[in-house]
Amino acid sequence: MIWDPYLSKADRARVERTGLIGPEGLGSKPALMIIDVSWGFAGDQPGEDIFDAIRRWPNACGAESWEAIDRIAELATTARSLGVPVIYSTGRARADAWDIGSWAWKNNRTAEQIPATPHNLDANQIVAPLTPHMQDITVYKRKPSAFFGAPTATHLRRLGCDSVLMTGTTTSGCVRASAVDAVSHGFKVAAVADGCFDRSQSSHAIALFDIAMRYGSVIDTVQAVSHLRELPDPSSATLPESSSSL
Repeated sequence: MIWDPYLSKADRARVERTGLIGPEGLGSKPALMIIDVSWGFAGDQPGEDIFDAIRRWPNACGAESWEAIDRIAELATTARSLGVPVIYSTGRARADAWDIGSWAWKNNRTAEQIPATPHNLDANQIVAPLTPHMQDITVYKRKPSAFFGAPTATHLRRLGCDSVLMTGTTTSGCVRASAVDAVSHGFKVAAVADGCFDRSQSSHAIALFDIAMRYGSVIDTVQAVSHLRELPDPSSATLPESSSSL
């Protein structure tokens, strides 16, 4: 698994003994969640090295962003074709950044991000290759989890979902936080490893390990697509007929 290089021999033995890692997060009524895949996190130059990207986008994750974006696009296309809901999250803040709260305490480059306008792009705008379609749902948040202070759980229940396939960024931050809250709300969770990205390879790997150990399953895009295609009735939910920003 992706996290194996970061585990000691003792860790591997303990994991084997606990038996906690397994494909337990796959439900019969999933939604695809795309967490924070915006210009601010992906940068605006596919393949750009992270050290170049962060000069203009303080939160950028580098080339791995765009590798994951390709996988997410494939998943989103499949989900829509099957009537599976696609839910995006992204940030939103006042122009003066007053309402970002504790983010300002943690990140000493906050002042560079609000507003962030390299090339006249909004840092919180979803990247162009993943532009939401009319039937998709977008939720706005100010904290790591896509559930905290947002109507995400309410939307999932209205859509009749029992589970989420999670993609996006950062794996160790907003994706992991969203996985914790999704489980806390009673939804099964599967993180799509190659559809998630982070600034640090170790953080990415260990966050996926944490999700697999505690909150759900970790699969790849091939497995996720296969799961969606094998569902007898992926979704009976009534999806929005026009673009929603709730």
